[in-house]
Amino acid sequence: MRRRTLLILSMLLCLSAIAWAAPKKSKGTKYIIRAWTLPAYTLRADTQQLDTSYLNLPMRNMQDDYSMSYAWNGNLVSPIQSRLYFDRQEKIDDIFGSQYQPYILTPQDVRFYNTTIPYSKIGYQHGFTSYHEEHDLSFMFTGNINKRLNLGLQLNYLNGAGHYSFQDAKLFNGAVFGSYNGNHYFLHAAVTWNTLSNFENGGIQKQIDLNGTLEPEDIPVRIKGMSGYKYISGMLNHGYSLTIERQQQKQIETKNEEGIWETRDTTVTIHIPVITFAHTFETNNSVHRYREKDSVNAAFYAQTLRNPFTSRDSSNVLTISNTLSVTFEEAYNRLLRFGITAYARQEDQRYLRVINDYYDPQLPFLNNPAVHILAAAPHLLADSLMRAQWTHNTFVGGSIHKNTGKWFRFGVNGEVCLLGYKLGQFRINGDASFFIPIAKDTMAIRIGAFVRSDKPHQYLMEYTSNHFQWKNDFRQVFRFRVGGQVEYPTRWVKPSVKIDFENITNLIYYNAQGLPTQREGNAQVFAADVRCDITTPWVNLENHVVYQASSGELPVPAFTLYHNLYYHGTWFKALDTQMGVDLKFFTRYFSPLLNPATGQFCVQQTAQIGNYPMMSAYINFYVRLLHLRFYAQYTHINHLFMRDNTDYLAMPLYPMNPDIFRLGITWHFYR
Repeated sequence: MRRRTLLILSMLLCLSAIAWAAPKKSKGTKYIIRAWTLPAYTLRADTQQLDTSYLNLPMRNMQDDYSMSYAWNGNLVSPIQSRLYFDRQEKIDDIFGSQYQPYILTPQDVRFYNTTIPYSKIGYQHGFTSYHEEHDLSFMFTGNINKRLNLGLQLNYLNGAGHYSFQDAKLFNGAVFGSYNGNHYFLHAAVTWNTLSNFENGGIQKQIDLNGTLEPEDIPVRIKGMSGYKYISGMLNHGYSLTIERQQQKQIETKNEEGIWETRDTTVTIHIPVITFAHTFETNNSVHRYREKDSVNAAFYAQTLRNPFTSRDSSNVLTISNTLSVTFEEAYNRLLRFGITAYARQEDQRYLRVINDYYDPQLPFLNNPAVHILAAAPHLLADSLMRAQWTHNTFVGGSIHKNTGKWFRFGVNGEVCLLGYKLGQFRINGDASFFIPIAKDTMAIRIGAFVRSDKPHQYLMEYTSNHFQWKNDFRQVFRFRVGGQVEYPTRWVKPSVKIDFENITNLIYYNAQGLPTQREGNAQVFAADVRCDITTPWVNLENHVVYQASSGELPVPAFTLYHNLYYHGTWFKALDTQMGVDLKFFTRYFSPLLNPATGQFCVQQTAQIGNYPMMSAYINFYVRLLHLRFYAQYTHINHLFMRDNTDYLAMPLYPMNPDIFRLGITWHFYR
């Protein structure tokens, strides 16, 4: 495994170096790298900043980028759910992929680029522990064929062996993307793929085994299973804009005869879009599988419905959508200074259901025909997939938006389903931002809200597997959310306060038996998120505290804290340095518990976790000349002197990893 990873890393490093060493097309061209994403159905570009900061590189990974606190089984790429309710994501329309959403790369996550030179980035992180190594490898390359056409490739590979039995997990995902930006015609295309797999151990059998008498890999676990998830998606967005020409004064940088960059004024002709007609095609296919190769552990699951020898459960959702839109552009509307978009979207979805769904729970187990067939030939039931069930939904929607402006910006959009299974489903979102100059700094005030009514997912209404089956007639879920944030970053202090509230009517959750249940009436969640970073020329202190209160079906800790104290400075005028220690903490609460067979986090009221600090020490460097960042980190360092404390749990009976030493490197190639 180590040789393969090093070989791949060497190949990607060589490719990046070749691109970096390639001569520039013009000696008088300075490097410019623009990046943006297309996050919505109407796919309005959202400008993104390049990630070139070296600060806190050791804490940048898929889990910590998702949320500062989360429930999971303790290993890389394992099922995960944020303990902060308002950090939870809804990226994909598949309930059996919800536990993997932070790891999944969709076309809406892809960054598109326009560069004057090739740009690439390679990163590698390695966790050094005997027989439990971790590998995190990432690569990105992009370059322009001409000033309008750009192509790129992104790859990510993660593998964690885990410290406990049956905990290994892997992820391989990536994207091929390209864009064309002309004066009238534009095009964006992306294809992404995600392959995840992780073993399921159901947690350890006894928490007392964490007292140090046994090595982590020798601690008995509850089951031996495996989950896999594949998500493949594609997007094509293209359109044509009717434009007008305007003359604009612009400053450009060029090299003089002496080779020195200088700024000069010039007049350029720009094309201002007036009306844009666009079409967007999107498709994705998701497959979830759960396997138990050995005899089913009857003590772990309450029932075995189909195969007493092995579990082979599957689900599959295919989605195809086409969106037609027309936009009256904001840049042309000098009087009202906002844009208007109207669109129609056709969505077709296919669900695959169980083939052998003749199991009758009213019959004694040994009298069921499924049992006798499988006893004679257990290999006959190769999978639980079956017939295809299609649904077709037609949506119409629109938006009013102001995306540019020095002091004020806003956006309001909504859509409603007029035909199909999701008939009556609607969503209305709104947000506004105000920027108020105070002294030499600017206060930012942001408010947002949504109202939505969602039809329950098809698999929530009907599903059958080896351990679970249900048929429900759930009502639509009505949600209302409102929140606001105030930020006032100054040179020395950077305070931020964010308040969020959500009310959910007819909430659907998973009960302690692992079955979806609908609550009568309303459920609420409230959160107050406070940040205050203190900056000095050499020492920084980052503080992040979140208070939450919720209904019982939405368990969250009352307080979640993160603190990061570090020194930073520049050594030898070329080496930026950061060294410090950080701490994570959350108060005790009844944490949801993962159900391996369905991948859902289920409400339970039997075991609490929390009140345990998680500390890490690190040193982090940035070599300016080479655009090279590297670090060393010792995570869970307090485990060295708290070995008698067995409360380091990520979920009930799912311990966090013990202390680990990690190294990481990220190298940007551009000139």
